[in-house]
Amino acid sequence: MKKRLCTLLLALTVLLSALPMTVWAADLCVAVKEGAVTTGEVVAGNLLEIKLGDIFRDADGHTLTYTLTNAAQLGIQTKISGTSLFVSEKDPGTYNPIVKATCSDGKTLTVTFTITVKEAPHGLNAQYNYDESPAKAVTVYVTISNDGVPIRGYDGTVLCHKAITVPYFDLANYGLEEFYRYHTENGEGKYIDENIVQRPTGLHLYLYLLERYFIGLPEEQCCKGAYPRDALASFKLGEDVCYMDETPAYTADSFAALTITGSPTSLYMANFWGHDENLMYYRNHCYPYMSPGWGSTSDYIVLSDGDTWDVAMFTNWSFWSSGGAFTCFDQDAYNARPGMELTVNTQAYGTTFEGSDFYPFSNLDVFLYNDKWEQIEQYKEAADGKSTFTFTAPTEEGTYYLVGMDPNRTIPKDDSGGTNYAKIAPATAILNVAADAELERPFQDAAVNDEKLAAKNTSYEGITALTSADGQTTYKEVPKYHVTVPESAETVTVTYNKDVDIRHDGATVYAYEVEFAATAVNRAAAQASGAMALREDSLRLAVNRAAAQASGYTLTPITLENSYTLNADGTQTVLMPVTGYVRNEDGSGKAITLSAPTDKNSAPIALFTFEYAKTEPDVKYGDVDGGGTVTVDDALTVCQFILHNITLTDAQQRAVDVDGDNSITVEDALTICQYVLHNITEFPAEKNS
Repeated sequence: MKKRLCTLLLALTVLLSALPMTVWAADLCVAVKEGAVTTGEVVAGNLLEIKLGDIFRDADGHTLTYTLTNAAQLGIQTKISGTSLFVSEKDPGTYNPIVKATCSDGKTLTVTFTITVKEAPHGLNAQYNYDESPAKAVTVYVTISNDGVPIRGYDGTVLCHKAITVPYFDLANYGLEEFYRYHTENGEGKYIDENIVQRPTGLHLYLYLLERYFIGLPEEQCCKGAYPRDALASFKLGEDVCYMDETPAYTADSFAALTITGSPTSLYMANFWGHDENLMYYRNHCYPYMSPGWGSTSDYIVLSDGDTWDVAMFTNWSFWSSGGAFTCFDQDAYNARPGMELTVNTQAYGTTFEGSDFYPFSNLDVFLYNDKWEQIEQYKEAADGKSTFTFTAPTEEGTYYLVGMDPNRTIPKDDSGGTNYAKIAPATAILNVAADAELERPFQDAAVNDEKLAAKNTSYEGITALTSADGQTTYKEVPKYHVTVPESAETVTVTYNKDVDIRHDGATVYAYEVEFAATAVNRAAAQASGAMALREDSLRLAVNRAAAQASGYTLTPITLENSYTLNADGTQTVLMPVTGYVRNEDGSGKAITLSAPTDKNSAPIALFTFEYAKTEPDVKYGDVDGGGTVTVDDALTVCQFILHNITLTDAQQRAVDVDGDNSITVEDALTICQYVLHNITEFPAEKNS
């Protein structure tokens, strides 16, 4: 009998747990509304809001307050705020938030909700792309805005597409070691080890920005722990934060420089820049992911050179759910010749975490500024509801900035309801105007043995003029590129865009050779440098520069057999020989250029010169004299160098820089002494290499 009773109770428990709603401990006045829905669905990482006023009622009109009783069993973003239950979970599955409603008389009713979390789409590659290799510093482009307008830093610096070089430093200096970044599998998802990624993250960037441009520390004092976590949480500026036009944006006297809550990979900023928590930040103009549908926070986001970082603060608390967006141009940098026409596109990524791609965005107020942030022009065409517009570049060479802003930027004085408050983060881009500016590249990338070369290995060297072998035709604006390849490389493959009309016959590509003599190049190099007494590497650079600027070289037609491939995606790959075309040490050599049909002639597409990469010798850190061991004499040699009593070769200077800060100081000598005394077993430079 007892056994049957236990079985019956167990069955009843299972049955009750399967019901969509469970009600516990009901008191007379608190009840569930008829027809109330206590089930729901949401995509992983998205936010589901359940208004608890639609679920509970109180017959006596008592005020109800709500508590999430099993919050510890749920994700940090699943919580009660005000009179709503918000559900956001990282992983797909079924979740059962338990909400207790308490009336002002102390009577309660507890309800269990059943929420199905569905798998999220993977999203764009740009939402991940985290490079976890070590880096001493990275340079990113930062925009910080308030109510749709970029702001100024404490020293007046306009924080709009501002190039910021942020170093890597130990977060323990700030009491933030719990937010160390560790390795992941394939650059996404949870951490898989306890080895710190020694590369700047978004959190490193924030600490640098706050110390340098909010608090106002000199550059040399930043990133050294001057304002640790507690100090940042107590620091209040007590002054106005200003817009880029120097008008006040808000007064930073109520909120701290930075107040951090949350946990690793879920870091939350309750205060930032003397502002409240009503903000968002995007990397590369889109919502950064940790895993499909699940956003990554600044401690997780690893930075790379060229990344953009947009922080948008708002007065409008519903900006993210009422059509808000992060806008951008189709390029972060445009190159133009003086007076040249450019066509640009404005686009956006949404703030509701549901956007899977960028979409055209119109009706921005687009302005052009010079490098002193003086307004040069406003492009009315963009404000007329067009996401694509054309304008003419300035006739004066220099650096300019394009900025697209919300037409409802700043705070409307006549809108007490806030319906027209700003909700759009500004679009920003650099415009470089130069007579020899590199226009759109005809090719995408270069590779050796199916391995793409790093971007720095293919450099633009200006425009040149080339003359046909018969002397009848001169091509005056041929872009010239210099490609550095591994020493063993015999060929390089270059992938061209779909719309490039490469002249070919099947797999045979028609091209040209360009030969340049050492004497002419060396003479030009001497003139360019102003002196022949140059270090070897400086001379080589001068030679390269001179060769890039030289013009009038004669073209000799050639063919490249079995070199053309049409790829499935419409791009084209051309295999080019390196052997025989690598620049000689004396500056002489050959270049090669492909040709494209132009009427009855063949115009050069791009001119390529080649160079083998120098093999850097192995560095034994601390062994300055090359004796094979590190001794106190090496430390003394460093001191002699600092006192300018001796000189050191490039190889010796690399060995001396044991702390890896790219400078030689007394700290290097002291670190060598620590090594000799066995207080350390490895130099900092070795750890970072």
